[in-house]
Amino acid sequence: MKKKVGIVTTGQSPRHEYRSFHRNALAALGIDAEVFERACLDGHGREEIRAHQIEPKDGLGIGCYVHDDTPADRRMGRGWEEIFVDQAWYIERAQAAIAAHEADGMDIILMCCAEMYPPHSFKTGVPLLLPYQLMFDLVRRQAEAKGHFRLALLLPTPWHIEQDRATWTSQPWMAQVEASFGVGIAGGEAVDQLRHGAPYDLALIWGYGDGLAPHDPEDLLESISKALRCPVVTPNVLNVFQARVLLAPAWPERIHVEF
Repeated sequence: MKKKVGIVTTGQSPRHEYRSFHRNALAALGIDAEVFERACLDGHGREEIRAHQIEPKDGLGIGCYVHDDTPADRRMGRGWEEIFVDQAWYIERAQAAIAAHEADGMDIILMCCAEMYPPHSFKTGVPLLLPYQLMFDLVRRQAEAKGHFRLALLLPTPWHIEQDRATWTSQPWMAQVEASFGVGIAGGEAVDQLRHGAPYDLALIWGYGDGLAPHDPEDLLESISKALRCPVVTPNVLNVFQARVLLAPAWPERIHVEF
């Protein structure tokens, strides 16, 4: 029986690349899944959304893609615009999407956003994956083992830079992490800013789906890894791997054993 996987996207639908990525990646890991998208800003007109747009200096926000008749977006193409909306309003909309997924009988729900949320922002009786928690856990374990960890953080836009700096000093264990930031993933600016500090212990793409959009470079992650001389991890891949271990059937481990 197919598993029902709910994804929550930050802006408006449809995000074909997200649905196909999660479906095909899970299939490669042995899970036959049907992926259902809930977009936080669906059902809201452009004027209503505009009322909740903010500037970074005005408070915490979330970057998202919405439909608009603006010049073609560099990553998404014609009919899309990337905007920045108030985080509190977005969290309300995200919780509504989570609740709708739960009502529709999802086996697991994946948030398609890398940002950190305030504690207890979301509630559901269904397994829920928040990528920032998965990325925190990955870095924390390595930092504790190594004692000092050099981390490259690649951000899609400068909108988030101040809140992302705050995010990466928010936990006590982050005192062991030397975090360097680069802004501008798709166009290569972030790599240019970070290249002089290579090699790093790890590079994190601090933006969901970078590398998946229709006009992203096909070799984006490979080129970042080569330039920064370290592994590159994306939040979408961590989501998929964690979802795999939380979904049945279990991984058939024994087929990999040699006697």
